Amino acid sequence: MKTKFLLSVFLLLIVTMLSAAMREVSFYSPVPAKIPPVIDGKLDDPCWREAAEYTASYEYFKTNPGPGKLRNSFRIVYDNCGLYLAVIHYEPDVKAIRKNITNRDNPDLWTDDCAELYIDPQAQGIGFCKFTVNALGTVADELRLDGNVTRQDWDPVGVIVRTRIESDRWTIEGFFPWEDLGAKAKPGDIWMFCHVRYAWPGGKFVGTTSSPGGNYAAAGNFGYLCFSGESGVDTVRIAKLLQEKAAPPWCVLIGDGLICNTGDGLRKCPLRDAVREQKDQLERCFSELKNVPPKYRKEKSRLQEEYRKLAEEKEISMQQYRSLDSLLERVRRFQWKMKLENEYNTVTEKER
Repeated sequence: MKTKFLLSVFLLLIVTMLSAAMREVSFYSPVPAKIPPVIDGKLDDPCWREAAEYTASYEYFKTNPGPGKLRNSFRIVYDNCGLYLAVIHYEPDVKAIRKNITNRDNPDLWTDDCAELYIDPQAQGIGFCKFTVNALGTVADELRLDGNVTRQDWDPVGVIVRTRIESDRWTIEGFFPWEDLGAKAKPGDIWMFCHVRYAWPGGKFVGTTSSPGGNYAAAGNFGYLCFSGESGVDTVRIAKLLQEKAAPPWCVLIGDGLICNTGDGLRKCPLRDAVREQKDQLERCFSELKNVPPKYRKEKSRLQEEYRKLAEEKEISMQQYRSLDSLLERVRRFQWKMKLENEYNTVTEKER
């Protein structure tokens, strides 16, 4: 009996160690600019109208973030000279924008309404070029080489950034030369990127990030820049490249197709089908949860209530998929805890 009990404990430990929440990978595809934009903050150049717009916004500094409270968008293009970025920060009360810092490389620039732009040409989630920009166009930059070495004295010579405040937004338009970024991208290359926004409505901090979990302390959660050529985006090729870069389990939404890597190869399916599969697995898990001791019934009820709310959501989204995946992981652990509890009770009763 003791052997059976120890086996149950061992299996529970194995499940706990091996299980991991699905990580949503953000994906951006810069396209070549036939005519580069004029860097003036207006965002009225033809290249911006032709480039894809990325609007995903997540809560800042959370491992399983919900939707961000700030509305943002950005577009990215490139040419033989460098990378170009257009950012829109929507703001219903532009008079409330905090904009006090005017001197370059001021370490307190983050206390203004600002954006942090992270670019990692190596796509290793270790080092990056960081540019902080407030609504006045004040810039601070730094180069992180690895987790221990950051060069605060780094001053790129060719970067141009302009901002503009309009009736319901403030914008950033920037040019980042390949020489300053330390590498030159070509079609098919994969870099990493993250846009973070800080705001202070009513004097209280609010932050958003363009990639779930992406921040200065979690460069491995930045999104991926997959540079496309004239022929557009090859999703199969990009998925294979991501397989080499990102540790599983991860998923990425390209168009309406979800590509997942759980450690046993790539799988592609419509997002709707993936959500339905998660629901089916959860329903099976709950149906198998029997003989739950009284002291654990409230925990089971909480898990069931969380599932009920998620299942009732009508809009299929990556947020729903990630939340279902996180819940499925916790329900499976609860199953194993119940199995261990029942096995332990069985052993102790017979030993008496």
